[in-house]
Amino acid sequence: MDGGSLMDSESIGEARSALAAFPGLADVTVVEHGAGQPDQCLIAYVVPSGPGLDVPELHAYARKTLNNGTMPAAIVVVDEIPVTAAGTVDVAALPVPELAGLLPYQAPATPRQEILCELFAQVLGVARCGTGSDFFDLGGRSVEAMVLAGQISTALGVRVSMADLFRAPTAGDMDRRLDQMADARK
Repeated sequence: MDGGSLMDSESIGEARSALAAFPGLADVTVVEHGAGQPDQCLIAYVVPSGPGLDVPELHAYARKTLNNGTMPAAIVVVDEIPVTAAGTVDVAALPVPELAGLLPYQAPATPRQEILCELFAQVLGVARCGTGSDFFDLGGRSVEAMVLAGQISTALGVRVSMADLFRAPTAGDMDRRLDQMADARK
């Protein structure tokens, strides 16, 4: 990697190739946003090959296919990938997505945190959630909180309420809350 760069071009190419394999996409590019900054991340831009692109399914596919190092913070659907006169991607012409609540990304450190991050991302319909991504900052509402509480309960075999989610709105907070709940049962 070069100084300050999140990823090398091979890793970005790997992310692009994996996303390009998703059916229904005519074009894909992956770029670094904020290279060398504390909030740097990858952004994927996709062009559907026709109407009816299933964006939640694309997000699920990306989470299954890509690892934490190549997973984009956001997947943005665009009509076309702009190019310069030289034929390269015109990064400056790409729209910058709203990244509030996604940055900085904190990767899960334990299997339980991985499960929690995956569930948060699925319920919110976003490409990924880190352990510090706030459920409510990312657009979660009471309905989604109810769904997430149920999915956490099912996946981890422990009863989680909406109130627990309001007290622990990030995957990291929920991980610690689950420890507290286990200690209280002893």
